Amino acid sequence: MKNNKKQMLFIAVAQLLVVSLAVIVSYYFTREYRIIPRAIIRLPEVYVGYSDLISIVKVFAVTFLLQILILQFYKRDHALNSKRRFAGEYVAYLFAYTSASLYLFLATTINYDAQLIAGFGIFSTIFYIIFITLFMKLFRSENSEGNIIIILVKRMISFTGLLAVIYFSVPLIMGKAFTSDRDIANKITQVRIWFNPVESSDWGLKNKLPGLTFAQPVLVKQAPNEDSTLYVLERGGIIKKISLVEELQSEVVIDVSDKMGDVEIENGALGFAFNPGFENKPYLYLYYTDTRPQGFQYNRLSRFDMSKSSLEEVNDSETILLELQRSDSGFHNGGSVEFGPDGYFYIGLGEGVHTEVETSDQVLRSGILRLDVNIEAQNSIQPEPFSYGLAQNYRIPNDNPFISNSKIRNEYWALGLRNPFRFTFDSKTGDLWLGDIGSTIWEEVNRIEKGMHYQFPFIEGNQESGVNSWESLDIPQQGPIYTYEHNAYDRAVIGGVVNRSDLYKGLEGKYIFADNYSAKIFVMDADKEKIESVKLIARANQYAQRGISSVVQLKNGEILVTTLGASSEPSGEVLLLVAAEQADVVEPEVNTSDVPEEYDEAATASLFAVNCGRCHGVNGDGKGPDSALLGVEMPDLTSPLYHHSRSGDDIKKIIEIGGAGVGKSPLMPPWKGFLKPEEIEHLVIYIQSLPEKHHKH
Repeated sequence: MKNNKKQMLFIAVAQLLVVSLAVIVSYYFTREYRIIPRAIIRLPEVYVGYSDLISIVKVFAVTFLLQILILQFYKRDHALNSKRRFAGEYVAYLFAYTSASLYLFLATTINYDAQLIAGFGIFSTIFYIIFITLFMKLFRSENSEGNIIIILVKRMISFTGLLAVIYFSVPLIMGKAFTSDRDIANKITQVRIWFNPVESSDWGLKNKLPGLTFAQPVLVKQAPNEDSTLYVLERGGIIKKISLVEELQSEVVIDVSDKMGDVEIENGALGFAFNPGFENKPYLYLYYTDTRPQGFQYNRLSRFDMSKSSLEEVNDSETILLELQRSDSGFHNGGSVEFGPDGYFYIGLGEGVHTEVETSDQVLRSGILRLDVNIEAQNSIQPEPFSYGLAQNYRIPNDNPFISNSKIRNEYWALGLRNPFRFTFDSKTGDLWLGDIGSTIWEEVNRIEKGMHYQFPFIEGNQESGVNSWESLDIPQQGPIYTYEHNAYDRAVIGGVVNRSDLYKGLEGKYIFADNYSAKIFVMDADKEKIESVKLIARANQYAQRGISSVVQLKNGEILVTTLGASSEPSGEVLLLVAAEQADVVEPEVNTSDVPEEYDEAATASLFAVNCGRCHGVNGDGKGPDSALLGVEMPDLTSPLYHHSRSGDDIKKIIEIGGAGVGKSPLMPPWKGFLKPEEIEHLVIYIQSLPEKHHKH
């Protein structure tokens, strides 16, 4: 068969298709089966998303294209010209394969899955051999060179073949070392950081209220008729009024801490909003949890009269609108309460607000409600009887989307949300922008539309979760505008604001939001239906369970961020987004002392519940609300059998370097650098004490 440019181009394209197909087949095969048995090398289970798969295909395709073109130029023919020519091509293929593998391992942020890479090596080899065999039969009349396998083996025992095999083993050795040796893992991580530096930003943060710290502030706001004061809601149930003109004087204006019970996990005071006609009806609406009842909890929405003359009178003015029975897990309460541009009241409820009844005609959960709390609209509707708490002192706008739907209560504006902790309205368009905190893989940013279902629990991000819907609702569905996958630290979206101020040049018309755990602040376009990537512009100085809890915009255009701080002491802050040269907030140096402070079991139990409870269960029994979605069996930390073969040092190592670092699931993130050394020490003590607590005779 005569060699020509068209034929060589055809063969090159065909080879790239073989390579791409091999990657895709390997991906799906290794989701179900192990290429490298545990008996040979114990490798961790690694999550690789579809977007990562596309990136891997691109890396291998580009690398092999270069290899193919170089050999075609050098040999003046193509790989399938003869079996011996193909054997030489295969040696070059091994060099390209290894180079692409090393690039993925060292120069990208993609989780390195040795099973997938090994699978690609096997499947691409098989596909190549099938390809050349078929090609020879179809296009070559004579085929006297011998068996292709024997020719390949002979070629591999040559000098260049052996060199290719040695080079081929490097990624596998490095992958094993990465999971078993912390020093090597640190060095490889440094290389990856060098290849993937965080881009510099024009923005940073400074303390808006210097000298003032708060006990886990979850939200900061202005009252409608006040420009010189801020109101800060602390998770423990206290709202403080801060004067910005009188040396930052602080005054407690609401205190419901005695009505809340234990503030732990995701419980506490979560959101508040001022009545838009505050000068005539000076009401404040507060959403908080009450854990005092035995066997269940309440999520409560109350109204307070801020015109009262004393703190005691304000507290006594509480009028309950919603009191929703919920499970006692403490997770997924939702949290945002806002008045929309239409004057109606909107509240976000998480999927944790439930009883044994799960249908939307009986309970209020997992969505956005729209209420007429001022009871001023004509033809508004009285709430239907409610069997699982209280639903009173409000009416329902008659243009709510599900008024005539017998399967859905009239209060609903939208459904299908997991944990809508923060949302705001665009001051220009009136659009409702929401961050929906996800489970084990996906975080979502949604633009909420009237009457839509946002697909939880059967779809998270843009992928099916494997969980069936609770009910059959024949209503239109809507996917998120932007999603991002969990890594070690980006894993809890905090909905933000659409900036309509010219105070931040270059950020006009951008949606500005954050991640609680990593404390990163991101921006993205607000005028598109789908967003593929966002830009990191700043990072707060406290993260993990101390991270960002809200992103808000004041009337003058300033954007404020609250950070929770530690649960054991008032260390939360109110930060202001500013130009980089004005920033005064920097990430603190991590204390490297190995000497733990005095052990506090109650504080450590709270630390465990907040950071570990979603997966490991609040009690450590492995039955957290997200455990069923992880795809791996969770250990029962309360079982003596778990501790029989594990020392305190073993547990500490898992906490510090994560599951991947000890050959287990990477869904267990590394906490070294995010938790203080003494906190990790205390967690080890606490975890080791769990069997005694739960197996007393």
